Amino acid sequence: MCCRFKSSVLYAVSGAAALIGAFVLGATGAQAASCSGLAALSMSLPNVTITTAQSVPAGTFTAPNGQVFNNLPAFCRVVAVATPTSQSQINFEVWMPSDGSWNGKFQGEGSGGSAGAISFFAMGPALIRGYATMSNDNGHTGSVWTFAQFPEKVVDFGHRAQHVTTVAGKAIVAAFYGTAAKHSYFYACSQGGHHALMEAQRYPEDYDGIIAGDPANDWTHLMFAELWAGVNTSVKGPSFDLPQAKLDLVTSAALAQCKAQDGSPPSDAFLTDPLDCHFDPKVLLCKSGDAPTCLMGDQLTAVEALYQGPVNPVTHKQIFPGFARGSEAFWRQVLVGLSIPGGSSASFFRDGVFPGLANFNDINFSSDVALTDNKAAGSGETWAQALDANNADLGAFRERGGKLIMYHGFADPFISPLISLYYYTAVINQGRGDHAGRDGDDRSGDSALAETQNFARLFMVPGMNHCAGGPGPNNFGGFAQAPGVPLDPQHDVLSALERWVEKGIAPDKIIGTKFVNDNPANGVAFTRPLCPYPQSARFQGHNVNDAASFACVEDEHDRIGPVFTDFVADRDHD
Repeated sequence: MCCRFKSSVLYAVSGAAALIGAFVLGATGAQAASCSGLAALSMSLPNVTITTAQSVPAGTFTAPNGQVFNNLPAFCRVVAVATPTSQSQINFEVWMPSDGSWNGKFQGEGSGGSAGAISFFAMGPALIRGYATMSNDNGHTGSVWTFAQFPEKVVDFGHRAQHVTTVAGKAIVAAFYGTAAKHSYFYACSQGGHHALMEAQRYPEDYDGIIAGDPANDWTHLMFAELWAGVNTSVKGPSFDLPQAKLDLVTSAALAQCKAQDGSPPSDAFLTDPLDCHFDPKVLLCKSGDAPTCLMGDQLTAVEALYQGPVNPVTHKQIFPGFARGSEAFWRQVLVGLSIPGGSSASFFRDGVFPGLANFNDINFSSDVALTDNKAAGSGETWAQALDANNADLGAFRERGGKLIMYHGFADPFISPLISLYYYTAVINQGRGDHAGRDGDDRSGDSALAETQNFARLFMVPGMNHCAGGPGPNNFGGFAQAPGVPLDPQHDVLSALERWVEKGIAPDKIIGTKFVNDNPANGVAFTRPLCPYPQSARFQGHNVNDAASFACVEDEHDRIGPVFTDFVADRDHD
């Protein structure tokens, strides 16, 4: 389902460079305008209205959502709304340090789920690091998909909101400081990771560096994966539910079988490489009634369904990958144990695709997948075109010098980590010759990987859940960075990206930190290198708690899973 877009459409930047340049040329002195004076920019910014421009003193600030930030620097806060279409209303804010601490850079922030809310939680830390920062509400309020009654809002949510507010945000920054930002970065996870890949694919001029964590980029099919998890477990009936004790049992059994196979130290409570694990849960089937040490028949069926992931019952095509071995203990975090499907899927189908839907079991995993993908959005796009960031051709982003860091938790119980492996593999395949990889000839594989790693790297995080948490080394400057981790290129993914963009030094590893009980106050439990795929960390020392005892080594080739074609490279359609 790789969508091919014309450059004239995808790479249009709405006159961003000219717009920003106009403000810079008109600036005088180090600061072009007072904060309050920025309200007058509404007359110059196309389809943007600035409603508030206020100076905020240093110290404590309470955001509109009630979140309290302490020890913020003095900053200029701009509140605005973008209306690129008659149906659009995209609220956004731009925060700019006004105490001389600006680092000369711009940072866009992402969000999660179907959130129609500004990500203040990300703006505060960015401001403290010296960034001028911007976030938007994706063009709607709340997470209910009734906004899809207005087709242009589907496009806004899918990709347009992030782009138009990025362009406007950069212009506001240029007007305030009298100079354009030297570099721009986008930093997000989950649905924000989906927007991160949208930016790289559709709008390569927007950002110099992009971090895409646990991305929900294959959005429409992810919704079917969330639905699948529900209708094959707790939504299906009590006998198919998976109590926490049963999930813990499955994870323990998988780890017991597979830790020796994937190079994990015996002390680890997670798998280093779940692709090496082929644990079959049938060994846990109860032989004579229910017991804490086994799975009943319907429970086994449910576990197998979540490993498999959604499949079209007619074509047998994989709709979305299933979950990795070793993630089972976390399945009740989001998608299992509910009376309706979890995540965004319930509202997506009930309020968006099929308004008034009464029974989720009525949704067909064959015809309704095609219906959803082809449903009309705004601006002549289908829902798949508007919502899915599936294009493996990142050539324009690469050619302008852009750098992309992807990461994904290998124990993610929400968005299968296999989706990032499939997408990154498709990006690599995009660089292969037309005949490479066919008929067993894969001689261009090494060069294609090297070319991809020159601008895009994927870091799989062992034992990490969705964007954060889990028993693995889950602190590395990601979505929920804990205090106490050094903000340097060795330990912090944003610092690593900055060095790559600004100094040309690519990250050969990033050190992940695990705190005792995930609380920095309790001290460090262990550190571990996160390696650029296809490398994996292997223990080669004496201290399993010290990253220095591990090396990033080339892993043997692993088959990711069933054939999955949503990210087929463009060359395969030529």
